[in-house]
Amino acid sequence: MSIKAIKGNIMDTAPLNSEAIAVWMCDGFVGRNGIWRFEIEERNIKLELIHPTNLTRSEVISASENKPWILAFDTLWKISNENHGHLKYIYIFPNPEDKQRLDSLDEMDLLINRCFDLLHEHHINSVSLILIPALELIQPVQPGQNAQYLADLASAKHMISSIKNWLSENKVDMNVYLVDQSDDFRKLMIELNQKTST
Repeated sequence: MSIKAIKGNIMDTAPLNSEAIAVWMCDGFVGRNGIWRFEIEERNIKLELIHPTNLTRSEVISASENKPWILAFDTLWKISNENHGHLKYIYIFPNPEDKQRLDSLDEMDLLINRCFDLLHEHHINSVSLILIPALELIQPVQPGQNAQYLADLASAKHMISSIKNWLSENKVDMNVYLVDQSDDFRKLMIELNQKTST
């Protein structure tokens, strides 16, 4: 089992490291849907729906108006053409209300567990993820602090904990890569490792 942080764009780093990416998307200014909207097409990635098995790709696209994250269920897509390095699968978390952030950290646990269960079921042994944002900060923020950054930091900490818990409870040897462009996952993991070693 290994969890590593990587600085960069997930669509650039994943083909070098992992069999799958798992992405939580939404519409809006944050551009979290760019992987589906632009990068898959720009990189000539051809996808075949492999979960759920009772629907076709066209049924899923029709039901979601080409926003598969707004479905009430997760989807797993297999890349059907070559030349994408190690990357073979794209997992999309469900976000049927198209929310900018999850309502609770408990919701994140459910999403992580379902995602990793499905990846394991398909014998996928490595995955890259970007931040799943949760929580609007309720407590007052000190002057000079950024509320969204603090909420993202809390989300990232819980995400790491949730992944570690799933890997430990299921005794699965999976390589997990946490990807962000500002290198905050790496900084956070160094901080968490220092706390556990003291």
